[in-house]
Amino acid sequence: MPPKQNKNGSLRWDKDHPARILLYKEIAEGRIPFDEEEMGSAEVWCAYVDTIEFQMEGMRFDSIFKRRLKKLREQVAEDQEQGGKKKTLIWDQDHPARILLYKEIAEGRIPLDTKEMGPAQVWCAYHDTVEFKIEGMKFNDTFATRLSGLRAIVKRDQGRATNDRNALEKAMKNHPVPMLNYRGEPQWNGSLAQKLLQQDMAEGKHETMRPSELWETRPEYKEAFSRKDDFRWKIRQETRTKKYLYTLEYRADEKLRKNLKRQGIVLPGWEEEEIDDDAVDSDEIEDMQVD
Repeated sequence: MPPKQNKNGSLRWDKDHPARILLYKEIAEGRIPFDEEEMGSAEVWCAYVDTIEFQMEGMRFDSIFKRRLKKLREQVAEDQEQGGKKKTLIWDQDHPARILLYKEIAEGRIPLDTKEMGPAQVWCAYHDTVEFKIEGMKFNDTFATRLSGLRAIVKRDQGRATNDRNALEKAMKNHPVPMLNYRGEPQWNGSLAQKLLQQDMAEGKHETMRPSELWETRPEYKEAFSRKDDFRWKIRQETRTKKYLYTLEYRADEKLRKNLKRQGIVLPGWEEEEIDDDAVDSDEIEDMQVD
């Protein structure tokens, strides 16, 4: 059956539209990444604009094309989700191999310059990792394209980080942080007292001593806090921060664990864990009470 037409003579955008068929196939086979950051709508258009399918009446780069491409990516992901027990994971920010490669590039173990370490060398260096055993991971043009895209993302992110750092340094130079807070006490963030408290908490002293007792152990605490009650709240704040950072790390590991489990991969020692969503539980609050 020939593709249906709209009233203006253009082909209807349905499952029989040649460009839709082409894009669906390219996404499903990995030549167009699911992640828009790796290959945006403009890049997709430029890559396929010369194909016969893109010469059809009504095909143009506009908001309609962007919306159609986004929905196609979602459709392919949904179709893959429903197919088989061991499906190919979507190559997005939660894909274990993508997480691994991004980290290795960002930390310099995989150079940004492909001349220093090409796709074949990267594959050989990491093909024995658990992340590379996932269904759909193979050395081909798709892998090379994904690696190139990740390098571009890391390079862009590092550029942004540098710009942000320079802007922050300039702002702090023009508007330095006051040495004292509104009560005339030394600023807490970045202070020696904060570092000492973090050290004491890492050693578990806040669990064996009452806040008032811990406050008495260092002159820096007394200088930073004239009132013991304020010191107690700083202990609580540091506890909340520590738990929040742990929660972020736990949830990232949980995503990785689930994705690997869907591939039939279970790493030793990854038993199910319970996580405390409360920033501070009742026992901790009771321990923090001031004499």
